[in-house]
Amino acid sequence: MPPSRAPILIGGDTTVVCEADPDTGALVATGPPVPVRTAYAAAHPHLDLVYGVDEALDGTITVIEPARHPRLRHRASSRGSIPCHLAVSPDGGHLVAANYGSGDLIVHRLDEHGSLAGVSEQVALPGPGSKTHPKRQSAPHPHQVVFEDHDSLTVVDLGGDVLLTYHLRAGRLRLRSTHRVPTGTGPRHLSGRWLLGELDPAILALPDLTRHPLAAPGLPSAIVTSPDGAHVYAANRGPGTISTLATAAPHAMSHLPAGGADPQDLAFVGDLLYAALPDANTVGAFRWTPGTGILRPLGTALHTADPRCLLPIRRLRPGPGPADPA
Repeated sequence: MPPSRAPILIGGDTTVVCEADPDTGALVATGPPVPVRTAYAAAHPHLDLVYGVDEALDGTITVIEPARHPRLRHRASSRGSIPCHLAVSPDGGHLVAANYGSGDLIVHRLDEHGSLAGVSEQVALPGPGSKTHPKRQSAPHPHQVVFEDHDSLTVVDLGGDVLLTYHLRAGRLRLRSTHRVPTGTGPRHLSGRWLLGELDPAILALPDLTRHPLAAPGLPSAIVTSPDGAHVYAANRGPGTISTLATAAPHAMSHLPAGGADPQDLAFVGDLLYAALPDANTVGAFRWTPGTGILRPLGTALHTADPRCLLPIRRLRPGPGPADPA
């Protein structure tokens, strides 16, 4: 693979690994798709492995080898309902998955080959839910897991309007602190100190929770920070926009069409920003301008069924060992 063509995994009805053309933004599949649905994915920090969740009522976690000819290594139960996010600890020893539907966290041990080696903990999120939006906040609903360092992680609880910080030690989770956000925010994702509200369409700056509103009505879905840290970008379903917010005062904001009504995920590959557009069955590409943060639409980068997640990956050493049973 030419070093200028970076790999990226696109999850949806199937899961495909592509190379990004730095000149045109086009995404070219490196091999046949893996016949498994991936709604969100996370990479192992040291091995050439990716873990995915499917957002099914009876959820599963998958282990994928994203080589030039990607394949499914293993599939296991998420031990809960509607798993929507997951993260791997920086030492590669544990995988923490968020079951949105059942409101709990599952900690999987990972062996030296990156394979799932059993569940060490299952923890229900505290609290009854904020009840501000009865259909979405009647109970806790974790929507993101972010490792802050090797043994601390933050869980974004959409149902409870709270950020929960846990300590992970020997595969066990201990709640250390809670950070409440305005009721009805329905927090979805964090990118650094920038929190995206889904039920109240806005970007909130931590720790003071200054609110920067997005187009309403809308259901924001993804937030990423530019490579130079000068801007954050938020996808907003409904209006079908990508919003640009300057991270420095006076925090200028602008909006542009995403290329579809329901942009689901965003990811940077160098100076290219990709947007998953499930309603259009495409991944759109934009050229990012350092400093100004301006995005220039490049058009469709890939046609694929119901794209949901975008994960830039690095080529690392493969996880050794025989294939696990599916």
